[in-house]
Amino acid sequence: MGSGGGDPVGWRALISWRGALVVALPVALVTSLHYLTPASEAWVHDLARRLYYIPIILGAFLAGRRGGISTALLVSAVYAPHAFAHMHHMDPGRGLEKVLEVVLYLVVGGITGLLVDAERGERRRQAELARRLQATLDDLEEAERQLVRSERLAALGQLTAGLAHEIKNPLHAMRGTAEIVQDAIPHQAPEARMQALHIGEIDRLTGVLERFLGFARPAAPTLGPVDLGEVAHQLAGLVDAQARRQGVDVLQSPGDQPATVQGDREQLVQAGLAIALNALDAMREAQRQGGLELGIEAQRRGSHHFHVLRIDNDGPPIPEDLLERIFDPFVTTREQGSGLGLSIAARIVDAHGGWIAAANRPQGGVSFRLWLPAVRP
Repeated sequence: MGSGGGDPVGWRALISWRGALVVALPVALVTSLHYLTPASEAWVHDLARRLYYIPIILGAFLAGRRGGISTALLVSAVYAPHAFAHMHHMDPGRGLEKVLEVVLYLVVGGITGLLVDAERGERRRQAELARRLQATLDDLEEAERQLVRSERLAALGQLTAGLAHEIKNPLHAMRGTAEIVQDAIPHQAPEARMQALHIGEIDRLTGVLERFLGFARPAAPTLGPVDLGEVAHQLAGLVDAQARRQGVDVLQSPGDQPATVQGDREQLVQAGLAIALNALDAMREAQRQGGLELGIEAQRRGSHHFHVLRIDNDGPPIPEDLLERIFDPFVTTREQGSGLGLSIAARIVDAHGGWIAAANRPQGGVSFRLWLPAVRP
């Protein structure tokens, strides 16, 4: 329950049913004791004057400085006619004593309220600090997981590069000999079509090897300031046509403020495109439901050293047992998928000094976040 100079919560607390119970009711009871006690019972009036401090302190605890001072003013207002005028009868205490009592009401209400405000402010600061520390711990845990995955991907990348290199050389030789044989076969001969299929399959295998090499040895990024809002805009333009053919709406947001990161714009677009196309493939089977969306948003994180490119989709969720491995090579939820698109995106983000994470959304679909190092002034 907040309080303070410009916070209306303090006033709401004071005039709520709780305020009536802990402030107004005790003030009414003590005032009744004053007014209904004969002047001859001086000790009862002395006691009643002290009892006023209870609702004043409770008002301060309830609504801070405002509550303490407001309750003190209320007490002073209802006590003054009895203390300084012959309303019903006058408090038999000495005049100076009663004046000082009223002053103390205001002093006690103000000081208690200030102390309560200070304590609550410190509690809010501690809660905010705990929240920020928890966010930092979460980031560190995620970074640790990404580091382990990066090391695993790097080792797998070296193995893949070696295998691809060993296979690629024989394929080049096979294509060269196949072309020589093709030239020796008459164009109208039945064997010519078979030889053309043979060369086409060699070219397909070469393309697969190129994708493996792209994963194993991604080009080093040329780093510079990149606005993630522009990346999001370019990415939305690249997938818009395919999305419209599938009946998917592309919702693109550049963010409220520029989110400038240190990166290679073309590689970041490549990473985002791999995720977006993967999402569209996942949503292809669900398009009969209608109303599907692909969200692309640049998010500026003011208190972090990273900004985020977020890509959300309304496709089917990722099985829980695959969430931790979805960026590993050859891991895919689609029968026709190679399992390399998300792996290449992860390698690109790793090369930028960031990390990538996927999570199933509570309302359905999957959210991908690319955390990238922010450019600091």
